[in-house]
Amino acid sequence: MKPQTKWVILFLTSLSQFSFRVFVDYPSLLATEIKSHFIVNQFQINLLFSFRSFPNIVMPFVGGMLLDKYGTRRGIFVFMLFIIFGTFLCYLSIILNCFTLMLIGRFFMGLFLESCYVGVYKILSKWFKEASFAYSVDTAFICGGTIASTILLPYLVNNYSLDTAILSCLLLCTVSFIGLNTVTTIDKFYEVETKQDTIPQFSFALLTQFNIDFYVIAMSSIFCYTSYYIYSYNNAEMFKSMYHLSSYSAATLYGLPCYMAIFIAPYLGHLVDKHGYRMQGLQITSLIQLSVFSLLYLMPSCESTCLTIPAISQLLNGIFFAAYVVTLWPCIQMVVSPQLLGTAFGVVYSSISLGISLASIFIGKVVQDETQSSYSNMLGILFLITFLGASMNYLLYYRDSKYFNNKKYVISQNSTELELKMLD
Repeated sequence: MKPQTKWVILFLTSLSQFSFRVFVDYPSLLATEIKSHFIVNQFQINLLFSFRSFPNIVMPFVGGMLLDKYGTRRGIFVFMLFIIFGTFLCYLSIILNCFTLMLIGRFFMGLFLESCYVGVYKILSKWFKEASFAYSVDTAFICGGTIASTILLPYLVNNYSLDTAILSCLLLCTVSFIGLNTVTTIDKFYEVETKQDTIPQFSFALLTQFNIDFYVIAMSSIFCYTSYYIYSYNNAEMFKSMYHLSSYSAATLYGLPCYMAIFIAPYLGHLVDKHGYRMQGLQITSLIQLSVFSLLYLMPSCESTCLTIPAISQLLNGIFFAAYVVTLWPCIQMVVSPQLLGTAFGVVYSSISLGISLASIFIGKVVQDETQSSYSNMLGILFLITFLGASMNYLLYYRDSKYFNNKKYVISQNSTELELKMLD
């Protein structure tokens, strides 16, 4: 295995993630046009997210077991075929003017979408022993895709049409297909993916193989990511209602956390790999996320156009997103055996999807009137969810300090000496 190959792997997986983010969450940016085209309201827009998330309540866990048992190469190839088919149905729904078909397309898109993410993280965890930097670079590309979507999709829908914007999503889906299959081919060629001595049986009994720390990590991810993504899905419309922003300004602020993450995530990942302090960093992310919803909930809405409050909240959101990725996600591979790593990532993604799916429906009902009062109620609910996430993060810190002398989530620096020298 050539040392530089890992950087090729990182670039290709990150490029595929970039393409994913452009087309996956298009309802957030095209909500106004979709509502106008199909004559639906914000509740139906939230259904588009729910139909994508519902399959992932179970499928990442199933997909993770399939990846562990049959290999990443076969799994990702099949998973991507489902995603391409679902994206095609979304495009067809615009042509046929059938909102139900778009819901079906979102369902097929989401069926194995998170399983592809599981495959990506499984590959990165094998090529990078200290994974914070690798995950942070991947996150930077994901955020780059979100930023690109805020520019590309509004441009296409304003200058061409809604069907042209969705067609671009289909083309980018094909880019992800090519990129990920190239990665698995390289992975297979260098035999990084080797056959396990004990292949996990396809059974829900595998859930008993994980310890309490893993499940605390899963609970943290449920609460923290549910708050982050539900807010992200609805904040563009909220900014228009509460702060009287234009569609362009709202879309720009929607992508602001990603601008932050692009610049700071790789740096934070490198620092965490080099110096540790994962648990302490996790507590800081909790304080940042709580401050976001405290600020928005306590500050009154504006009578005229106001950029300051939304901008500050989005800047803080970006810092949270970048820091949370580099502190939490590498902990998973530290508490799970390599034979069950795909299943473990699958359980976490399933847990996140469960939280997002249920919250999307509930919050969709709360904000369906699209009034300042309804969005204020949404912010109060998200603050409570965030508080639960902060409690799980503190529990991790408590267990680490009490039972492991603050050393459980630290990997020997000697194992990554070459990586750190290359980064410096």
